[in-house]
Formats: sequence, C-alpha cells, structure tokens
Amino acid sequence: MNLENYVLSLLQHKRLYWVLFFCIFLGAIFRIPELEIWLLPKLTPTRYYVVTEYPNHSAEDTDLSVSIPISEMVSSVKSVKRIRSDSEHGKSVVQIDLDFGASVSEFKDQLYQTILEMKDKLPLGVVAPRLLQSGTKERPFIEILIPKRDKKDSTSFDFSLQQLVFQLERISGVNEVRLIGDPKQSSFISLKSKVFDIFPITIRELESQIQLAMRGGSLGKIEGYVKDTELKFSSQIQKQEDLLNFPVDLRDGHSVHLGQLATIFEEKLPNEKLTRLNGKSAVYIAIFTDPSANPLFVSSDVQKKIENFQLNFSPIIFFDASNELRIQIKQFVINLVWSLLFAFLFSYLLYRSWIPSFILLVSVVFSLLLFFHLVLFFSISINLLSLGGISVGIGMLFDASNLVVFSIRKKLEKEQISDSISKGIRSVLISLFSSSLTTIVVFIPLLVVPLEWKSFFSDSGICIALLVFCSFVSSFWIVPLVTISFAESFKGADLHLGLDKFLFSKYEESFKGWQNLNKKGITSVICILVFVSFLCFGFDWQIFPKQTNLGLYLQMSPKSNLSLTEELSVVRELQDKIQKINPNGPYLVLPQQRFDKQGQNPNKAIPIQWKLLGLQDLKELESILDEHLSKKKWDWKLEPIESQVSIVLPFLPKDSIIFLHESFDELLKFTNQFKNKTSKLGFDGSFNFSPKQITMEEWSRNQIPIPELMPNEDDLRQRILYRGNQVFLGTIGETKKRDLYLGIDTSDFDSDGIEDSKRIRFKTKTYDSTFIDSLFTYKKQESFTEYHRESGLYYNEWVGDFFSSDSNFFTKETGLSVIQISAKKEIRKFYLNLILLLILSFVFIYLALVGIYESFLIPGFYLGISLLYLVVTISFLIILLHEFHLGHYIGLIVLLGLSIDSISLFGERWMEFPKGDPDSKKMELSFRWLVSPILLNSGTTLMGVFPVILFGVPGSEFSQAIALTMFVGIPISVFFVFYIYPVIFQKYLDKKI
Repeated sequence: MNLENYVLSLLQHKRLYWVLFFCIFLGAIFRIPELEIWLLPKLTPTRYYVVTEYPNHSAEDTDLSVSIPISEMVSSVKSVKRIRSDSEHGKSVVQIDLDFGASVSEFKDQLYQTILEMKDKLPLGVVAPRLLQSGTKERPFIEILIPKRDKKDSTSFDFSLQQLVFQLERISGVNEVRLIGDPKQSSFISLKSKVFDIFPITIRELESQIQLAMRGGSLGKIEGYVKDTELKFSSQIQKQEDLLNFPVDLRDGHSVHLGQLATIFEEKLPNEKLTRLNGKSAVYIAIFTDPSANPLFVSSDVQKKIENFQLNFSPIIFFDASNELRIQIKQFVINLVWSLLFAFLFSYLLYRSWIPSFILLVSVVFSLLLFFHLVLFFSISINLLSLGGISVGIGMLFDASNLVVFSIRKKLEKEQISDSISKGIRSVLISLFSSSLTTIVVFIPLLVVPLEWKSFFSDSGICIALLVFCSFVSSFWIVPLVTISFAESFKGADLHLGLDKFLFSKYEESFKGWQNLNKKGITSVICILVFVSFLCFGFDWQIFPKQTNLGLYLQMSPKSNLSLTEELSVVRELQDKIQKINPNGPYLVLPQQRFDKQGQNPNKAIPIQWKLLGLQDLKELESILDEHLSKKKWDWKLEPIESQVSIVLPFLPKDSIIFLHESFDELLKFTNQFKNKTSKLGFDGSFNFSPKQITMEEWSRNQIPIPELMPNEDDLRQRILYRGNQVFLGTIGETKKRDLYLGIDTSDFDSDGIEDSKRIRFKTKTYDSTFIDSLFTYKKQESFTEYHRESGLYYNEWVGDFFSSDSNFFTKETGLSVIQISAKKEIRKFYLNLILLLILSFVFIYLALVGIYESFLIPGFYLGISLLYLVVTISFLIILLHEFHLGHYIGLIVLLGLSIDSISLFGERWMEFPKGDPDSKKMELSFRWLVSPILLNSGTTLMGVFPVILFGVPGSEFSQAIALTMFVGIPISVFFVFYIYPVIFQKYLDKKI
C-alpha cells in the first residue's frame, strides 16, 4: 500500500483507527499485572560457590578433609576457569569461576551430579554441600524492628509478635522470616561439676532422662481397656518448678533431685539483650524473598500486613531493598510528567497553537502504550538499570512526531488535508526512517557481539531502541490520525512567520561573526584545554560509575573470656559516640548471622554486627573503634553496605597481586614482608585475609591394661563442648513456652579465665572421675583460623597499589608464584572492545544508509560529519567531566544516532534546492525550515534528560552519565546544524554531487 492510499484509509476509517488506539490503551491497563518487575536484571552467573559445613572441626582439618577433595572433584567439570577455596572453623567455601561464554546449563548439570557424588567421598560429620550463585552472604529483603514493651504487656506482646510472623510467612514470594531478640525468658540447668562428679551418671544419660521427662503423649483409644477412654501420659517436666524436684535415676536403685546436681535459673539469651535500634532494645525480623518475586508487590504486602494487623506495638521498617526501585520509578514518573509538560508548553510557544502541542502529547502517550506492549512481548523486565534507559529515552519520544507535525503543517498552507499529510510525511520520510533506523542499528553491536558486559546493559539499550521505534510508529500513525481529526483547527493556526524572520536575522549576524573567527585558533584552544584538563585534573577511565554505599557494616567478635556485661557496656559507649558523628542515621545492633542461639552462654559475650545507615566517615569511625575496642579483647572489621546495583555488578578489575606457595608458613612470612615494604613506600592496599594463629592440641590415648579405667570418651567430649556453654533440650511450659538449656558451670562464668582443659574431670567406664592428663598424652602444634587455596596452592591476594613485580624482591623467595593483575590493562582491554564495537556501529549505519539513499558517497559523507561531531563532543566531555565510563559511551552512541538524524534532515533540505541557487538563499530557506523542529527536538530531549541529572539518587549513576553526555552533546549538535553543516555542505557535497 502506497502512502496516498494509507492516508486515504486514515481519512475514511478514522473512527476504526481511534477504536484500535483505545483498545491498545485498555489492553495496557489490563496487562499491567503481567509486567515483570525485578529489583535487578537477571544476569548470566559466572561465579558459583559450594558451601559445606563441617561442625566442630578446625580450619586446617576443614581445608585438608573437605576443601581439597571438593576442589579436586569440581576441577573435572567442564568450563571451569578458576577454583579457590576458603576454609575456616567448621566451614568450607569453594569458589568456582567459569570461562566467558560457557554453557551454564551444561556446567550446572555436571556440577549438580558432582555434588551428589561428594557426600560419599567426604568424611563423616560433613553436612551436605550447598550450591550458591549470589555469594556466600545473605542479605534480607526487608528488615523490621519492633521496640520492646514493658513486662506487664509481655503475654499480649508475645502473642501479637508470633501472629505477625505467621502472617508475614504467608505472603506470596516470601521464602523465610527470621526472628532475633524475641522477648523469651529461657531456663538454664547449670551442672555443678564438683557435685555432679560424685554420682555415677554421665552427662549424656542425664540429658536423655530430662528430654524423656519433657515428653508426653497419647497411646490413643485402647480397645478393651476402658470403654471410650483414651490413654495419655503427661510429661514430668511442664514448668520451671518441676526441674528442681525432678528425680535423676542413678541406675543403682537410687535417685537424686536435679536441684542437688545443678543450679537452675531463668535468664535472657544474649541475642535478646544485644538486639538494639538506636540504643533501645528491639525485636528484629528479617524477611528473605524469592528473587523472581515482584519486589514492589512483596514490599506492599508486607506494609499492608503491618498496617492492617491489630498490633499493640509500632513496627519500624529499618531497611527495604525495594526502596531503590521505588525511588527510580518515582523519578521516572517525574521525568515523564516533566517531559510531557515541557514539550507541551515549549511546542505551544514555538507554534503559537494548542493543536500541534496536543498532537505531540497524544503521539507520545501512544508511544508509551506501544512501548509497554513491546516490553511484555520481549519479556523485558523493569529493574534499576532498565528504568535508567527508559528515563533517558523519554526525551527522544518527541523527535519523530515533531518533525512530521511541522512538515504537515507547512504543507497545509497550500494543499488539501489528504495531500498535505501525504506530502508532509513523504518530505521527511527518508530522514525519519534513517534517523530511527540508525539510532536502533547503533545498539546492534552492543546487543549481538559476545561481550562479558552484554547482559548487564542490554535492558537499557533495548529500551532506548524500542522507544525510538515506538516514536517512529507513532509519528507515522497517530500524528496523521489526530491531524485528520482536527484538520480545520490545525489548518487555521497562525504560523507566526515574524518569529522566523527575527530568528533568522539574529542567526545571519551570528553566522557572519562565526565565519570571521579563526577556526584554527579555536581548534588549538580546544586542544590546549583538553591537554590542560588531562595534565591538571587527570582523567579517570572506569568501566562502571562508582556506586554510593548505603552505610557501613561493623563486625565485632569478642575474644575468649569476655563477659556479656562487659560487652553491653562497650555497646553503650559506642552508641553514644556513633550518635554524635551520625545523629540522623539509624544504627542497628544484632548478633552476627552465623550466630547460633543454641551454643552460647547467657553470661558470655557473642559476636555482633552493627548496621550504620548513612554513615560514610570511615576514618572518624575507625579512630573511635581503635580508642574503645582493645585489640586484646576484640576483633573488628568494617565493610561497606553496598547498594543493590553494586551487588549485581560484574566483576570490576582492581589492581591486585596474588601470591601462591605450597607452604602456608612461607607464604605468610613473605606476605608480611611485602606488606611492610609497601607500607614504607607509601602504597595503599591490604590483603584479602589475615589469618590469626591458634594453638592445637593433639591428644593420644595411653595404653591402659585395666579395662575398668578405660575412659568414657563420649563423656569427655560432652564435658569439653558444654564447658561454659549449653545445649538446647527443647521447650517447656503449657501456654507460655520457654527454651530449656543444659550446660556445665554455666551460671558462674569467669571472665578472667577458664579452667585448664587438661584438668577437666570426666568419667571412666566404671563411672569413676579422673583427669584428662591421667589417661591421655598430648602435643601442641601451631595452626591458623583460615586457609585459602587456589589450584592446590596456598594463596593470599593483595588488593591496592604495589611496586613492580619485576623487582628482585619477588625472586628471592623459592617456590613462590606471583600473578599480577593491573586494572589499567583490564580497562584498556575493555575500551579496545568498545572501540571495535563503535567501528561496527559505523559499519552497520553505513550499510543502512546505503540501502536508504542508494548511494555509497552520501552515507560516507554523513558518517564523516558524524565522526567529527563525536570528536568535538568527546573533547568537551574531557574538559567538563574528567571521567569516562560505560554510561558516557552509551550516551555517545545515542548521540551518534541523533547526529545522523540532524545530518540527514539538513541534507534533504539542502539537496532540494537547485544547484544554481546562491548559498545565502539555501542557508536562509534551510534555517527557516529547520529552526522550529531542531529547537523543539533539542529542547524536549534536553529537558527530558534534565530531571535525570538534577534528581539523581544512589543507584542512578549509570543513567545520569548517559543523560549528562546527551546534555553536553545536544547543544553541540544544534551548533553543528546551523554553523558547521552549511560550511561543510558548501565546500564538499555541492562539488561532488
């Protein structure tokens, strides 16, 4: 169907086309629930972790017995690039990096099969290995704090708390709800070791008797026993008072009350006393969700449950991961409203008529509706990164429609409605098609060529390309349709030619002034400014913009023999200091995530973590910690709380050097020397781990000829494991449940020291008490808290500045291997790939233009001008920004497509004039035709990206860089259209065509 028939169809069936428009609108409303909203884009994972628990085993045993066998088995899986293992007390983590472009499905199939086979090849006591993709650190989706109430309301508070947790667990998309610090009074049985040793019973036997006494149950209805009667046994221990009088069977016909063997007391667990928000005791609720669940829906459901639930307390949402996405969506709405409002007002000022402004508004609305349907069709998710591309692309929605509106309006002065629409569209069709096609084509290399970062920015690139396509469709369909519907009003609009005359007079004066300027001198000044900018301010080449951290993590681990009372005192002191340096930021204290409430002493300090939101002053906080945390009593570490975008970032290159050695002692010796040397030279950096030395005792059984003196090793193990700690036995109580724990000398914990393990008494086979050193010999050996391996060798990695690896310092150590990684080289390699992609973009654009113009000369000429424009734009970016990363590159390729738009538009107007016409006449007519569409396109695009720059939030640095690049490049493009293109077309194109 040719153009005239298409316009005639619009004229004859305009009601049908309006019905289609409203159907698309209604379809978008009903399909909103189908929209995929994710917090972050689903990237193809290139790193996996095999996490294996090996309880109660040292880091050395874990390394030799678990990490090494797993690493060897995993090494046989295809596509594995590197294997690293981290071993610590009771836990092994094997990190697996894949080759780029590897088949993830094939790798996972083989890996799962290998994990199934691991269990039989690992030692007894190893927990089944788990496979993780997102890292070994779990991060809650929502964190809720509930201030604690008075003891008077404890019963109703507990009930409401449990009901709230129950309701939260029922929410769709919620995987787990964890509760820490719940106000529960626990009961402790603290055995008196000196008294307990007199009686012929072991800890394991006592534990079994107590657990059996806690159980009750029913045998059901016994037929023939008693008619219609159920036989039920009640538990012997139902409340705290029952524990004191519970008879312990001594197996010789005698018994003793438990109260004679132990001290029985009520106490709160340390996790309850240490869970605090802004210095006040609170209950902590962590909600973990399914990554595929809609984060906005989950967050909304959680808030509704809290609001609608009849609570006698006020929950506080400390952290909500969906807030970043919600803020980005709000910013997108602001950008959209800003762009629509500004385009409407700006177009009215230029056209002096509300009809063209209304047409643009309807066209953009349809573009957004069509974009919504295409997003669903291509299964593109709305996430933190794709929203950035959409926000930037909004400003480009007006370009194509504005060009068609202006062209039709010009033709309406002399033609009938159908002819004016046909001729108006035809006069800009090539320019419209070429500009839209080139803007889309320019993204093809980024989306097609295999690149490690492709999946990271593909959503943003696809969204921009789809928005341009939707704008083209809307300009070709909706603009003619609305014009036909409001033809009379549109035709009668005043063109205000006086404004064109005024603008041209000013343009003519400025153009003469431009011609009289020294072009070589201006070029030299720009080159000097670029050089001075490099020299004075430097230029930071990055791959991705640095993300703003949300705050800081502080992890505090008490060393042995530190009491809970002392820990609480230290926490209160730090609270006062932190509040002074960060008065507005909330701070949370809670047990570390690896904390096990079933393995602690109620009077003993436990590892805790602080979450300090909004705190960025790292040095001041470090000075406070150095002052208040003694190195003899505390180990502490500070880590940033990263934003959601930072978590999903592909692996950014860092200056690092990896040292590998077959001897762990030699490796540590050398790394300490390296650290001291770099410190003296003034280099900043640190090793990724600093293991602490510990002492291990290896016990050997003595030969004992008398069987009665053989040690009861099970009792020995229980004595050592329960010394100062406790084991969870279960819950007691009918209405108000409480946890029951059993330990040895738990109540009289001594913070100044614990009895020597060799003097711990335990039972023999005849229940006689004896000491460890009477039946065992031991030898001491040195070990460490962590062991890291790569390719079977021990390794440690220095991250930061370092002196050259060519130094003789590295060659002195025999058996040492050194791998140096330079961030500059990796970034240089990355930009070489981008340059190749840019060249491919030019090739694709050239081929597209050859097909459009059916000429080999014109596309080359246009691309030459576009290349000159990019060089000038990059020069100004260097002068103004002093940095460059992937966001600026995306902005440049968008500008590349827009420059082809303006060049092709100018070229069509210029080549319409006869060759004999004077250049001054060509300039005047071209200016009068181009000034309105160019100004409107540039103005709407600039103001469309302006809110992205002005209202930037943490996490929007990538989209801000795209917007800022366009904000710099568009004014330069306008200058090129009116001052550079006329000169270039006069000198080169007119001579060759």
